[in-house]
Amino acid sequence: MDLIYLFKSLLRRKWLIIISTLMAVLAAFMLTLHQEKLYKSVAQLATGYTMNDQVKLKDESFNVYEIDVKFNNAVEAIKSPRVLGLTGYNLMLHDLENPDKPFRVPSEEDRKSPIYRKLNRQKAIEILTKKYNEEQLLSSYDPEERKILELLNIYRYDLETLRYVLYVGRVQRTDFIDIQYRSVNPELSAYIVNQVVAEFMRNYESSRNQQTVQNIETLKKLVDQKREELDLKIGNIKTMGTLDATVESSSTLEQISNFESRLADEKAILTSAQLALQQVTQRLSEMESTSTQNAAATNSSNSELATLREKMNDASNEYQSKGGNDPDLYNKYKKARNDYSAKLMAMASAAPTATSPGTTKADLQQKKSDLDLQVRSAQQNIVAYEQKIRQLNSSMGATASRGANNLALQKEVELAQQEYESIKSRYDAAVNNKIAPMDNFHQILYGQPAVEPEPSKRLIIIAMAGMAVAVFCCILIIFLEYIDVSIKTPTQFLRVLELKLLGVVNRINLKKTPLEDIFTDPSLKQLDTAAFRELLRKLRFEMEHSGKKIFLLTSAKPGEGKSTIVKALAYSLSLSHKKVLIIDTQFPHNTLTQEFEAKPVLESFNAAGGVNAESIADLISPTTMPNVFIIGCEGGEYTPAEILKPGNLLEHLGTLTSEYDYILLEGAALNDRADSKELMQYADTIITVVSARSGVNQTDRETISFLHSLNGKFSGAVLNFVEPENIDL
Repeated sequence: MDLIYLFKSLLRRKWLIIISTLMAVLAAFMLTLHQEKLYKSVAQLATGYTMNDQVKLKDESFNVYEIDVKFNNAVEAIKSPRVLGLTGYNLMLHDLENPDKPFRVPSEEDRKSPIYRKLNRQKAIEILTKKYNEEQLLSSYDPEERKILELLNIYRYDLETLRYVLYVGRVQRTDFIDIQYRSVNPELSAYIVNQVVAEFMRNYESSRNQQTVQNIETLKKLVDQKREELDLKIGNIKTMGTLDATVESSSTLEQISNFESRLADEKAILTSAQLALQQVTQRLSEMESTSTQNAAATNSSNSELATLREKMNDASNEYQSKGGNDPDLYNKYKKARNDYSAKLMAMASAAPTATSPGTTKADLQQKKSDLDLQVRSAQQNIVAYEQKIRQLNSSMGATASRGANNLALQKEVELAQQEYESIKSRYDAAVNNKIAPMDNFHQILYGQPAVEPEPSKRLIIIAMAGMAVAVFCCILIIFLEYIDVSIKTPTQFLRVLELKLLGVVNRINLKKTPLEDIFTDPSLKQLDTAAFRELLRKLRFEMEHSGKKIFLLTSAKPGEGKSTIVKALAYSLSLSHKKVLIIDTQFPHNTLTQEFEAKPVLESFNAAGGVNAESIADLISPTTMPNVFIIGCEGGEYTPAEILKPGNLLEHLGTLTSEYDYILLEGAALNDRADSKELMQYADTIITVVSARSGVNQTDRETISFLHSLNGKFSGAVLNFVEPENIDL
């Protein structure tokens, strides 16, 4: 839609917009005429959320989103029913206890209410005092308390009124919260903002103390529970033995190594003793006949060997009795064992070649006995060492298993220690918060009674009311134009219908201005009448230069203004000295017949013998317009093919063209009836009338397609009822 058209649409309705705006301004003026003067008081509360000079219990990063949430919580807490309700109770107590100087005086109408007239002032003071001191709200289920709630509504100290007027909000990018209140009494405004802060601080302190005590008690129970669990797990580790299984395993491995070394030594001694025993046994078998000359020497060697063996056994017993871990005792034992082994080897190596006369058979037998004893002793030591080694190896597996259990217990202890420390830190923080609260609320600005009332902003309200209504009217008009699917302008007609535009006729009120006066009265110089006259002259020119004589005027739908166009064209043609015959062929609505009071003879006329001017003279009726005549019809719900018989007047229109310059036929709407289609055979050309106030639907498009298919018999369309300001668009 063109912007120029929208602008002109607004101009056409400018008086509607102006009148609506003035009415809105007047209404705003009247509504604000008795506007009360309001006095504002402001109190400020510091929250401590963003301050850095408060006591820090732990390091915390500055979280902007968390700060915003805290401020929102604080604002909602200040506007909570508990805080505002107790503030209202305090205000009501003030007015009841100070009847000579109340903050508010009920209106005359409110004082006539049964609640106010039957008020028991003393009982109301007692109930309000009790509720205020106990920080409890009134209940609407209690009849007495419900009366006090209604009294609060009368004085406008109720929760909804206070919440509606009270403003609570954060001062942007600061640590402060503003509390503002406006009322007709400056002292009341100051009292309310200070009392709201006081009630909030009291409620906050009470809630914080109660919550802190509950948190401390809960955390104390958790701390004791976690401490018991930690002590139990530590006790489990103590019952399992040493915590360091690695040290125990190292000691056991060292003992196994010592015993394996001693086992190897004993096996070496056993081997040497067995060899020596074999040699002695062999000598005994060889020395049955030998002398005993070396007996003394042998006895001496045996005695020395016995001494060395005794020293070795004493060193071994001492080393084992001290736990088998003393390296000095082990070295002592090892030295005694080496001395004994060396002596034994010396005796063994000397035995086969000893031919000294001192060695007797008895000595060899004694030596054999000693060697037998030594073999048995070595064998016993080997068995003992092997058993000890097996025991130590077995203890190694138990030590490893105990070490794994100790490791699992150690993990459990560490986890229990972490849980205990976490709960303990939270408990300490709760205790510290009770002593040094993290939220440091305090009032930094106290409300004072205002000296001057607040600006009424009356002019702004009036201007905004007028502007809002003007804008609303403009938007409404534009919206209505957008949803209006009518054709409106010639440009839109050509774009939507794609028909040849034969002429345009603007809208005019013919009831107010007769058709004859438009063409003949020189005093009529209005824009619409002059435009109507000139547009008809243009249309007349198109008809005169078309070379046609018989015109059928029809339309797609009823009410498009065909009858008006026929009359106007006939009158315009008559002014150009043309003789015009109008034939009313619109049987459903014979408007022309009725307006001109013509004879309804069209259906009944039959000229089988031919037609001339004399034969139809009785059929023609004169009109009020010069040189314009009409033949009327009775009208009815039938079509021309159904009512007109062979030899009817329409079949002889060609003969009448010698008498009349132009013959105009009016047909019914093409969308609804077939009358115009049946009349087309009698006309030279067809003109369709389209109203600018009509829209285009699918049926209209089918009619347009039919007109395009007439192969040149269709002259064009006349756009009727166009607004004068839309003609040039």
